[in-house]
Amino acid sequence: MNPYYLTLMLYLFLIYWFIVLALDRKGILERYNISTIGPILMIKTKRGGRLLERLSNGARRERFWRVYANIGTVLVLVAMAFMFILVIYGTYATFMVHPEPSKVNEPRNWLLIPGLNEFIPMCAWVGFVIALVVHELSHAVLGTVEKIKVKSMGLLVALVPIGAFAELDSEQLFGEKEKKSDEERIEATEAGEPEKVRRKVATSRERTRILSAGVTSNFCVAFVAFLLFFAILFSVQPVSDNVLYVYNVADGSPAESLGMGAGMFITAVDGSPVTRVEELNTALEGKEESVVTVLDKRGTERALVMHRGSESTGVTLLWVEKGLPAAKAGLTEGMRIIRMDTTSINSYDDFHAFMDRTKPAQVIEVQTDEKTVSIELADSPFADIGYLGVLVANNPLGMFVVDFSAQEYLGGLRSIPSSFTSFSPPRWLNSWLWLTAMPIAPLLAGGFGGFNPILSHLYEPVGVASLFGGGIFWIADVLFWIGWINFYVGLFNCLPAIPLDGGYVFRELLNPVLRLGIKNEGKKEKISKVITATIAIFIASSIVFMLAAPYVL
Repeated sequence: MNPYYLTLMLYLFLIYWFIVLALDRKGILERYNISTIGPILMIKTKRGGRLLERLSNGARRERFWRVYANIGTVLVLVAMAFMFILVIYGTYATFMVHPEPSKVNEPRNWLLIPGLNEFIPMCAWVGFVIALVVHELSHAVLGTVEKIKVKSMGLLVALVPIGAFAELDSEQLFGEKEKKSDEERIEATEAGEPEKVRRKVATSRERTRILSAGVTSNFCVAFVAFLLFFAILFSVQPVSDNVLYVYNVADGSPAESLGMGAGMFITAVDGSPVTRVEELNTALEGKEESVVTVLDKRGTERALVMHRGSESTGVTLLWVEKGLPAAKAGLTEGMRIIRMDTTSINSYDDFHAFMDRTKPAQVIEVQTDEKTVSIELADSPFADIGYLGVLVANNPLGMFVVDFSAQEYLGGLRSIPSSFTSFSPPRWLNSWLWLTAMPIAPLLAGGFGGFNPILSHLYEPVGVASLFGGGIFWIADVLFWIGWINFYVGLFNCLPAIPLDGGYVFRELLNPVLRLGIKNEGKKEKISKVITATIAIFIASSIVFMLAAPYVL
């Protein structure tokens, strides 16, 4: 994020916090039934009771919600195992690989807050709000079905909504003693009955249903949203079969000096369309100046006047992999290879023609624009040839450009639902992992973060969808983010760590197991708390480790 905007956001947050403190001190917030936890506002309301009664009252409705929550409990258990294994694997992989700092592992990109997270656009706020509302509303509905008092519902706000809550009577839900408010004592007096007689405590099964309901609703919303999203994918088609995707740009290259960056699409050179790498290189060949038309990351079409400059020989190093021969020999990004042994290197084709004739462990002499070094080649992971461990530019402007098949990419997105019906456990598991990683995955690997702003230029609606024009892509994006955020919120809440729903469900399921060998209820309760607390600490520590490792290891 731009440091200017980051600083501005910090100042706005501090001003907001100061206002919250002032209003809280004067008692204004309490007057409107708003309490604070540091800078976080808890906006409570007792309204919504009629809605809860309409949704839950009646034998059929109660039966439906209980069946719904029972099915949801099974989903929670499956998701709980999936997420716990994922945490263990992520921790192990982080420890073994020692990843370098990147956008993916920045702490702010682990938060599901649209706008703060670089991978989640502002249109995802719709999905974020829906996820919060349906999750907490479902807890409240099941609480009403099981005759547990819903004391209040509301939002958690820190400048923007960051959460929601349904406050159920904890003494009834968990059997825990709590300090009774004046209002509750008045209600008990007016009822004219001893409180012990009229207050109910939920059974373990009822408690599990209530706790599972929120996650179940998130999964249901995700399913419906994804169903509609994938239906829209069959209502669009590519404008062109193939376009050119800029994969990387060398620092200091002619392309970089004019604002060309990774992630852009090249559509034309000097007004003539180009759809293949060979066409691009042919159009640029022998020209000192060219007008290259691109689609930037904001979806804006721009005409860039490219000057080839004096660097007409050699190939530019775009990337040098650490620990491999080129890096060990001191080659760095931005250098240009101009000779290898006695062969002059003038193009990308010259470089690969030479490398195709090499063998592992062969020693070659590499001359760059800065120095000449001897390098012993490693084994190539792609063929039985030598390997330098570099990526070089494949055009004279200092970029690496690849063919991007718009039809194949769309076909890959369309095939995702069928992968979930596979009877192969590895493929089925990989499909779920892929769905969680889609927004952060590279575009060339099939990643997807929305049609807008750039992909919408590569496709057009057909059939009935054409009535919506370009709006169909905004609809698709909103549906995708509703589905993805609800899916992710549901998964995260399934982690077996209190205070998440999964932690409470895990404790409820652990108690019957402990009863088989422990008869003393007090001892069983202590062991249950120790186990759940240990797992919660392990999960929290693992997440902190995965966040900090790229900056520490």
